[in-house]
Amino acid sequence: MAVEDPDVLDAALEPWEPVALAARFEIEDARLDSGAGLSGAAAAGGRIARSRLDGVTLSGSRLRSLRLIDVVLSEADVSNADWAGARLTRVVFDRCRMTGFAGPELQAEHVTLRGCKLDLANLRGAAFRRVSFEDCVLDDADLGGAAFREARFSGCSLRGTLIDEARLAGADLRGSRLEPEGDVLALRGAIVDSVQLVELGPLLARGLGIVVRDG
Repeated sequence: MAVEDPDVLDAALEPWEPVALAARFEIEDARLDSGAGLSGAAAAGGRIARSRLDGVTLSGSRLRSLRLIDVVLSEADVSNADWAGARLTRVVFDRCRMTGFAGPELQAEHVTLRGCKLDLANLRGAAFRRVSFEDCVLDDADLGGAAFREARFSGCSLRGTLIDEARLAGADLRGSRLEPEGDVLALRGAIVDSVQLVELGPLLARGLGIVVRDG
């Protein structure tokens, strides 16, 4: 599976002058840093393209229906942000804090999440295609009803992760810590390694109604 990198040309980026975001805002060819002051920002239908966000604080932001196209977010704080219905295309999240991130019905294509904390995130009903999760924490996240096409989870932690009605057929979970909660049928068609299969034994048995009794 090949995930396309964002088309961001650093030499073409201009420093972004902090302003209050309004509905349907547009940010293009810009570099945003820790002084952007976007914590708690509320503006629907905005668009960020061909930009880099380094150390930006977006915690508690309410940016529903946000569009990110060719964007790199590095060490950003997106915890408890509400990005419901966002559409992400060729985006990288690198070492971002995303605890409690709300992205229900989010659509992501050619997206890489590397070293991110997504514990307690709400990704219910989201659609992922050609997405790579690398060394991410998704403990207690809600993936209910989410669809993963050509997705890879490498070195991730999925403990207590809700997978009810998720579609994981073809998702490569090898090398990750798997202790999900919910309907075991969501794992149908997923790729796991032999060690994971043993660890998933109790969940598989419970989901299939198998009684395990020694002695």
